[in-house]
Amino acid sequence: MVDDKIKYSTAFTAGALLLRETEAFVAEIKDYDAFLDGSENIDFSVIPVNAESSKKRLKHEIEKRLFAINNGNLLNQFLTSDKSGKNTILFYGICKCYPIIRHFMLEGVLNKWKNLDFELEINDFSNFIYRKMDFHPELAKITDKTVYKCGQVVLKMLKDLGMLNKNKLQKIAINNAVLGNIISTGDSWFLDVILLSESEKQGI
Repeated sequence: MVDDKIKYSTAFTAGALLLRETEAFVAEIKDYDAFLDGSENIDFSVIPVNAESSKKRLKHEIEKRLFAINNGNLLNQFLTSDKSGKNTILFYGICKCYPIIRHFMLEGVLNKWKNLDFELEINDFSNFIYRKMDFHPELAKITDKTVYKCGQVVLKMLKDLGMLNKNKLQKIAINNAVLGNIISTGDSWFLDVILLSESEKQGI
């Protein structure tokens, strides 16, 4: 059961995993600890998109996700990992930054997986949001259009992660080194987010 006192934000629609953009951003960080405590600033110009307004918006979003990870070892590991490992770290950061996505994975997606229901569509996320509105007044003013847009972005995240293929759930490639680092932070819940079995958890 999740904590209903946690405030939900749906401000994650600036982008899905943002792999290319985050790679460019993290590569510019000279000292991870200094970046995480706010004493090292990365200029928005390093973001590989054309419009300055987009660079600024994406910098803000990437920083939020990296600050949520709050682990210099994981940021260093991000640059040296393969694409699957990088995407896993990015999705972990998203789940840390946005509890609404973490709870959707733990309450909605995991439940479907355990019941051998592998179909996942935008409506699954939309219905999750509507159920949560009774317990989270901060969601009350969200329009149906925004709910749908959020669902689109969440499914895009799962496709980029490799967990969703043609609206069918599937396991992602397991990177033990990355997952071991995540577990060391105390966030073992992430193993359920990525649908690991008990035997797979024991193997990490």
